[in-house]
Amino acid sequence: VTHMKKISLFGAVSTGVGMLIATSCFVSSASGSSAVGTPFVIAIVIACIANMLAVLSIAELNAIMPNLTGGIAQYTLAGLGPLLTIVTMVGGYLISNVFAAPAEGAMFANVMTEMTGEAIPPAVFSVGITIVLIFINLKGVNMSTLLQEIVAAFMVVSLLALGIIGALGLGSGEQVAQDEVISSDLKDILPLTATAFWFFIGAEFIVPLGKDMKSPKKVPLSMVLSLGIMGIIQILLVFGFKNYTLWSDLGSAASPHVLYAVNMLGKWGRYWMIIVAIFAAVSTQNSIICSVSEICCGMAKMNLLPAFFQKKNKNGAPYWVIIILGVLTCIIEASGISTGEQVAFLTLTCSLFWMLSYITSHVNVIMLRRKMKNVPRNFKTPLFPLLQIVGIALQVYMMFNISTDPVQRRNIYILCFVLFAALFIYAFIWVKYRLKLPLLKGIGVHQVMMMESPEYHRVHSDLKNESNTNMGT
Repeated sequence: VTHMKKISLFGAVSTGVGMLIATSCFVSSASGSSAVGTPFVIAIVIACIANMLAVLSIAELNAIMPNLTGGIAQYTLAGLGPLLTIVTMVGGYLISNVFAAPAEGAMFANVMTEMTGEAIPPAVFSVGITIVLIFINLKGVNMSTLLQEIVAAFMVVSLLALGIIGALGLGSGEQVAQDEVISSDLKDILPLTATAFWFFIGAEFIVPLGKDMKSPKKVPLSMVLSLGIMGIIQILLVFGFKNYTLWSDLGSAASPHVLYAVNMLGKWGRYWMIIVAIFAAVSTQNSIICSVSEICCGMAKMNLLPAFFQKKNKNGAPYWVIIILGVLTCIIEASGISTGEQVAFLTLTCSLFWMLSYITSHVNVIMLRRKMKNVPRNFKTPLFPLLQIVGIALQVYMMFNISTDPVQRRNIYILCFVLFAALFIYAFIWVKYRLKLPLLKGIGVHQVMMMESPEYHRVHSDLKNESNTNMGT
């Protein structure tokens, strides 16, 4: 019997930072920096703290119900009931990642178009890489853990190096002369926390690593350190932008990371960014397909999604989720998104859904502390419920300030309202008439954990068939 090597704290943090890093972050960073200058770092710090509070709540929930495939879905089912579980999970993870994947694809396509010229439409590159990843995942040949770690390590080292070189003025390019501060007014700075939020989503994907870590109790520390490192990288990049890119050029560029790298390092900066874009697009889209398919499988096990979501092909791949997510991603990519404004719209819309899921996690902790105060936990958030209240307040503030552009903000709200309305209608009908469960009543933790077992569903299916047979006779 071969024993898998246990993951160290360093390995967990490396994986966490790798999950957080995406080239689409450059659009958010460029947008915030070009709006106020270096004071954007204030918004970065606040957004980082807000998400640290969120992952602490998620860590406590995981301490109650560890190693479940549905993750936050199972916590919410126990805390808030099936209606809100479906709305927040399908919105917060399935729909939000339908927006996140094309954003990363668009950034990759922009870099490739700059290299090859206008002869090939950008959508060809973004749709092409998505189709390749769909087929890889359908074959069950997910990228190996080793390759993912190599990709993550390269991204972390690259962005740290790009930030340090730029912030210290060590590049071979000519530095620009411009004011560090465009605006020091907090009314301009604080709303940009919603823009900075995009840097810090996804740290909770470290949670499933807990069972394979040398010390599972270090999961909360791993998530907090990952967020902190990402915050340092983004702060360094802001000061790097100040030295090598004019604020006005930075805000209008479709590929601000390429502009920055070329200004700082010349043609070698362009080559460097091409490699970064390829690695990031493959890593991010592959991670989205893998993680979302597992989450949807977990929700289907709990009957919160139709049963076909957990069907797997001969290669063990949940093919329905992969196909649905892949097709929706390709449709958005084929629409021709390429500008920084279009990518920002996708990332901010995704962020709003994710903010809701983090609010739900805080509420779950409050609910389960009261309902299950005597249940043992190997981790509890300190200063309960202060951190949860502060965390909810910060997420709500960012939701109300999701964009500094009034037109863009209105369009994001309209789109989210339509999607949420459709989700509520689906969830209401599914829970009331298909599951026949109370809409807002939490299900017992033990029952939720038993749902993870195929035996649970086999027994319940047999009982249901027996009941139907008796009614027929």
